[in-house]
Amino acid sequence: MHATRSALARLVIPAAVAVLATLGAVPTTAAAVSQNAAEVCEDICVDGVRAAAHSGYDRVVFDLGAGPLPAVEATYGASPWYMTPGGEPKEILTRGSSYLFLSFKKTEAGDFSQTNPHVESFNLPTAKATQLLFTTGSILGFSPATDFGITLDGPVSRYNVFTLTQPNRVVVDIYR
Repeated sequence: MHATRSALARLVIPAAVAVLATLGAVPTTAAAVSQNAAEVCEDICVDGVRAAAHSGYDRVVFDLGAGPLPAVEATYGASPWYMTPGGEPKEILTRGSSYLFLSFKKTEAGDFSQTNPHVESFNLPTAKATQLLFTTGSILGFSPATDFGITLDGPVSRYNVFTLTQPNRVVVDIYR
């Protein structure tokens, strides 16, 4: 009888372990699929930001998803204050000598908030940080927009904002 139980255990235990391992893998696989699902934005998503120093200028690049490129409005000034869509004045968190405010029209932050910090610091000669200021949805007939602030330090002679494709991105060159 003991030999029969031992033989049965050698057959049943590995099969039970395999079945339980398979059952345990199902939720993990489903979770992985949901995490890899493509983000959905009405027009185009802002996916990330990066920056680098070049000879004579700093470059800040906002990576975008697929879709039509946004129109970008830029405002340069010495004050760190900006107005929220609700009319509330707020201040950029990172201090500098000047600031560049960008509004990307017909964009959404997508998963930017989950994959990037709201304030991204850079150790560059002029560009010190970017900050996600706010996003607006398409409510009351308004198009969605995503607004950023770039903290600058030191002399700025001019800046240039333009879009590129393959991959889609907004580029900001800040000249010293």
